[in-house]
Amino acid sequence: MSDTIKEKLSKIKEFNKDVYDILIHDKLEFDSLTRFKKIIKQSLRKCKVGGLKVVFNNTSPKQIINRINTPSHKKKILYITITPSLNLLRQSISIRKKGDHETIILMENPWLYNLMEKHFDVVYIYNTYYELANIILEAKPYIIHVQGTMLGADFLCILAKLLNGRKIVFEFFDVSSFCVTKEDSITVWGEKSTELGFFAEQYACENADGIILGYSPEAANILKDRYNIKSPILEFHAYASSEFIPKENRTKYSSEDGRLHFVYGGNVAASNLPKNFLGDNRFHKLIEALTSQGICYDIFTTPHISSLKFDQFFSEYIAIAKKNNLFRFMRGLHPYEAANEFSRYDFGMMIYLFNLGTFLKPQNDTRLQGKFFLYLEAGLPILISEEFEFISKLVREYEIGIVVKQEDIYNLSKIIPTYDYDKLRENVLVARRELSMDAHIHTLLKFYEDCAG
Repeated sequence: MSDTIKEKLSKIKEFNKDVYDILIHDKLEFDSLTRFKKIIKQSLRKCKVGGLKVVFNNTSPKQIINRINTPSHKKKILYITITPSLNLLRQSISIRKKGDHETIILMENPWLYNLMEKHFDVVYIYNTYYELANIILEAKPYIIHVQGTMLGADFLCILAKLLNGRKIVFEFFDVSSFCVTKEDSITVWGEKSTELGFFAEQYACENADGIILGYSPEAANILKDRYNIKSPILEFHAYASSEFIPKENRTKYSSEDGRLHFVYGGNVAASNLPKNFLGDNRFHKLIEALTSQGICYDIFTTPHISSLKFDQFFSEYIAIAKKNNLFRFMRGLHPYEAANEFSRYDFGMMIYLFNLGTFLKPQNDTRLQGKFFLYLEAGLPILISEEFEFISKLVREYEIGIVVKQEDIYNLSKIIPTYDYDKLRENVLVARRELSMDAHIHTLLKFYEDCAG
């Protein structure tokens, strides 16, 4: 199999020999000792997630190939990713309701295994990229849906396209070149990862059979100007799932103590990253700005973070929470728990301080972040920085929150009471129905059909 994989990937040499070398020597573990070490590491991670049951009962590569290739009256969608985002989960839930498809996901990060297992027909945690490449080589699904991540998983599109003859749909979770410059990327991830990541972005745009963007239509135009894109592009978001809407009305924290309560759920820049990197995901000064107004502010990280590294990554926030009784910092919750807990707050936060070193303008202008839909699931009006142009437009259109200028961040305790909160919340419930995954999933399935056909 090694020779076959190398031969098929050798086509990359025509475009970029350095990228081919990175794939062969750095990404795909052709060396047996390297594979063994990674398998041990993955076994420990799996054990942490679900004990020995997950380590030993996880489907073997041969079994997963047989499951994909066994004829069925249902069309099989093969998702491939490293760390699955929650929009894939929402997609699978709605797709399976239709009853015409099976969803199978191959992923490396095990931390969401127990959650994903509930909502996919098959969940497989691969140990190495070499193992993944061998599965891709033999799999014959209806269609392959690859999800990339910023400078992380985009290269999986190369594997899927060159090792498999089926149609490939590539979904950008984040477009790397929208987020960071190459210079900043090299500082954090190194030259090889940067070289591979930016090349993979172009490769996906120019070679995938279909492209999915959780961005505004303007993002597609930017990519078309940069790359020779011939495949169709679908604007498709991490729409709200009815599965995660709280089943009961919970008491608001504000009704108990009379204070405003804001919640943020999502990515937080780890303490070990350079201080000028991903500044919009650093909340130290924002915490101070809000709590100084008597506002309670709670941050929940993404549930993808390893519990083994939580204290190490976020030591600064944990220390702030110990000193500031209006601020709490907590581990990420699964969607069921998150929407239920978040419903107790007054607003979902999408406010950032933009003078700290942020994502690039194309990302801020066009991205529709998944937390927007998490807040809808929780029934929360949204506080959004006006710099997020696309999201601000939606918030104004549906009248589901407050668009905030930078200078107004320091005066929110006086601005918020001027709005009709009950009306905002009523509008959120309307938007939640219109922007639901169930209402839009037919668009994705039709896109699959067009790409596969």
